[in-house]
Amino acid sequence: MNTDPDGWCSPAAGQGVEAFIAEFVASRPPLTGAEIAELRTVFRPAVVEAARRAVPEASTDAA
Repeated sequence: MNTDPDGWCSPAAGQGVEAFIAEFVASRPPLTGAEIAELRTVFRPAVVEAARRAVPEASTDAA
């Protein structure tokens, strides 16, 4: 997990969504099960989008 000077977190290169969420949750004070479930719901789409943007698009030209 990467953390910028302002405290914003993002996945490390090649880090999966579940691994990022687990690391993020583990780095915070203890949370209830409901709070963890809510964080997963909130962060999953954003992490998937960030990971998609971080991977260079492969060329689709076959010829």
